[in-house]
Amino acid sequence: MTHHSTTPPSSSSHGIKAFLLVLAPILLAFSLSQFFRSAQALLAEPLRNELAVTPEQLGLISGSFHFAFALMQIPVGVMLDRYGPRLTNGFLMMFSFAGVVIFANAHSVLGLMIGQAVIGLGCSAAFMSALVLAARWTAPEKFAAASGLIVSFSLLGVLASSTPLAALVEAHGWRNVYYGLAGLTVIAVVLDLLFVRDTPPGRAPTDQKGETVMEALQGMVSVWKNRQVWLLAGVAFFSYPAILTVRGLWGGPYLHDVFDLGAVEVGNILLIMTIGMILGPPAYGQLSRKMVGKTHGLIVFAVMVGAGACLLQAFLGPVGVGVAATLLLLHGFLGSSATLNYAASRQAVPEHQIGRALTTINLATFAGLFVLQGIAGIIIGQFDAGAPDGYRWMFVFLGTGLGVAGISFWFGARRKRG
Repeated sequence: MTHHSTTPPSSSSHGIKAFLLVLAPILLAFSLSQFFRSAQALLAEPLRNELAVTPEQLGLISGSFHFAFALMQIPVGVMLDRYGPRLTNGFLMMFSFAGVVIFANAHSVLGLMIGQAVIGLGCSAAFMSALVLAARWTAPEKFAAASGLIVSFSLLGVLASSTPLAALVEAHGWRNVYYGLAGLTVIAVVLDLLFVRDTPPGRAPTDQKGETVMEALQGMVSVWKNRQVWLLAGVAFFSYPAILTVRGLWGGPYLHDVFDLGAVEVGNILLIMTIGMILGPPAYGQLSRKMVGKTHGLIVFAVMVGAGACLLQAFLGPVGVGVAATLLLLHGFLGSSATLNYAASRQAVPEHQIGRALTTINLATFAGLFVLQGIAGIIIGQFDAGAPDGYRWMFVFLGTGLGVAGISFWFGARRKRG
């Protein structure tokens, strides 16, 4: 009897509760991943004080997570096909535990970089595992909405890395906080191995163990030849990375240096931006269901809003904290086309290449994070410590990059359809 993966049963046939129970441990892992990549915005100040870390070094520390994460995307795609989300994510999250311990014990920039890189390696399968589960457990037409909710829920991790993290670091010190996170990571591994099920009950496991690494790479090459995937990768390189360059790293120092705010006040403003980031993906997911065939237009809108928010932040943000906070909220809420990128990449390739298309977009996203956060650190490092001009030119750089990506995608996608 053959089982076709092209038409997964709707989630109602095996119960939404069963799906949520299966998804919950992966969502915890994904939330931790989001936390670790966003925490640097609030750790920047203690690291500057305790270890005299420079802006360039801060960019490298934060970027190490994204570099290792991006590097793992192709192996993760192959591992998910061969071993499924449960074992792939459970095994890799054990590395996250080791990375958190290394980071908590680090007394040099190199130690912090190694810790972040090992954490990034360990977190590299969480999001893709969640998307693969959504693809297998839900009907195809519900995928955009499901992936939007997955992204939105995971941003609770980003939420925790704002005011709660600031308060915990002030009370207990950042090293102790990371020891606590090591314990939470162990819990995530145990829950994954106990509760995650790769396929719905009554459906044969997707068995692709026969595929060699060479065949997997050939599959990747065919995805990379797809023009739509290239265009989406260009957007992915700037769209979400621009948001996380601000929210995950430089937003904290910007608010501290330009407005002289304390840690908890900085956390509160980053919390506002995070709420926007939580509401945005499901809103775009629902819009794409209602506006069938308009995904490309929605992507361009999101990217250009992000470009505008960054450029306005550069020149109007320093006028006042209220203006800066409003622009951060606008960028977080309307600036991320991540959900739409994944949905569009799923539509751009044949069914058997969906996993590779998704990991390609993810690879572009995390390569963008590594590059954008690093360049932002270099720009800020050209100016005196804490000088507003450094942040102004960082926002100009991000806004310009987003503008170029949005315009290129618009004309590229139009030419394709024409």
